[in-house]
Amino acid sequence: MGIYVLDFFWNEAWYLKTIDICHDHFGWYLGWGDCVWLPYLYTLQGLYLVYHPVQLSDTHALAVLLLGLIGYYIFRSTNHQKDLFRRTEGACSIWGRRPTHIECSYLSADGRSHRSKLLTSGFWGVARHFNYTGDLMGSLAYCAACGFSHILPYFYIVYMTILLVHRCIRDEHRCSSKYGKDWKRYTDAVRYRLIPGVF
Repeated sequence: MGIYVLDFFWNEAWYLKTIDICHDHFGWYLGWGDCVWLPYLYTLQGLYLVYHPVQLSDTHALAVLLLGLIGYYIFRSTNHQKDLFRRTEGACSIWGRRPTHIECSYLSADGRSHRSKLLTSGFWGVARHFNYTGDLMGSLAYCAACGFSHILPYFYIVYMTILLVHRCIRDEHRCSSKYGKDWKRYTDAVRYRLIPGVF
């Protein structure tokens, strides 16, 4: 969790390009969420362990650590790939190759035509929201560090799953409306949303 929080401050400029800021804007959702809800969620497992300490086996502790680190790696790498692709307008290397993409066009609210590129390489070729998958893996690791004797620490993964699946569906609806037939081409190229072969 410490790495995740430090990452937020280290990559603060990147967060200004997220769906929360670009489309939801600042209001009750972000104001109350950032000042009340997130501090509660991010400290839930630590507070639980203060009152209900657990002794994890070496295997359990290693599994939690690996799940958390792999999840963080996927979360950060996926977001980095999209940011790199956007900053360089595709003139970069992802997984050792020039990235592939779908060319899209859309109309803005003022009626002007624009062009955009949807990345289909790297983690973005695995699933359309694979960054959320990494986030969910990290969330599950925080919960699993509390053992399996109580459901309370698992509230976080339940909440994050609902939040990110809802966000995924909402974002896809917005993209479908924005890009039209080009979005269909993109979803044909990258078939899964979060988990390859499942969803």
